[in-house]
Amino acid sequence: MNNTELSIVIPCYNSEQSLPQLNERLNNSLGLLNIIYEIIYVNDQSKDNTLIELKKLAISDPHVKVIDLMFNVGQFRALYCGFDLAKGQYIVTIDDDLQHPPEEIHKLYNAIKNNSQIDAVFGKYREKKHSPFRNFGSRLIKIINEKIYAKPKGLTMSAFRIMSRELVETVLSHKTISPVLGAVILKSTKKIINIEVKHDKRKHGKSNYNVMKLIKTTLDNVLNFSSLPLQAISILGIIISFISFIISLFFLARYFVTEVTVPGWTSIMVLLNFYAGLILVSLGLIGEYLIRILMEVNGTPKYKIRKIYEQGSTGEDYV
Repeated sequence: MNNTELSIVIPCYNSEQSLPQLNERLNNSLGLLNIIYEIIYVNDQSKDNTLIELKKLAISDPHVKVIDLMFNVGQFRALYCGFDLAKGQYIVTIDDDLQHPPEEIHKLYNAIKNNSQIDAVFGKYREKKHSPFRNFGSRLIKIINEKIYAKPKGLTMSAFRIMSRELVETVLSHKTISPVLGAVILKSTKKIINIEVKHDKRKHGKSNYNVMKLIKTTLDNVLNFSSLPLQAISILGIIISFISFIISLFFLARYFVTEVTVPGWTSIMVLLNFYAGLILVSLGLIGEYLIRILMEVNGTPKYKIRKIYEQGSTGEDYV
């Protein structure tokens, strides 16, 4: 019989310096709740000594389970891996860089535990300690979620969250190869609330969030669950066709009335470049959809587990 109340799922990438303190603070704060809990670390093929540190934690701490992935899959798919193995009635996601204080988990837990009508609680930061670029990326994703996924007004999404077992199972039922967790949650439920929490500065290393990850996350947000870009291109094509028709009538009128036969080299080049750009953008957009279709058809796995480490085990192959 499973009596685990709370599962903490933590995707890890190059976080060897923060892990000992993170695990100690998690145990100190969760111990005060007097519940059965587990801490699941998912090593996303870190390049430093993260796995070594995680093995130490697995040996010394009975609450810890370490999942070592065979190849790098990114934060969202690493979370899905943790969800698949989590046993808790409630699942918390938290980053590995100590910016999400473990001492604030009790706020999320109490909020969802005391309200059976709520499926998820997201931490809302009093003040973000991210870089300006990271904050820009968050605002961009926020706009996308509001426009495409009908995010409730005033709701703030964050990576510091707690979800019910029922919601997690619904999230796992989405079989897309490149999931975007926030978008999947918004498609699954609107019964979400915010709780104000602290947000600390990063204590070790630097963020792995960069321009390429911002672009990839934005594309996944827009393309994985929405046909809106294709519809927008279709509408744009109709508008441009109409404008082209009006321009053609204008030049025909000038030709017959004023006998101006050469509208101008500049005008022709502007129109040609405009249409060429539109065609390339349209083909690129369709290509992005085809890439995602190809990944789904090929059966590309979300993740592949190499080994699982926990107390009493030196690392078992996962079958």
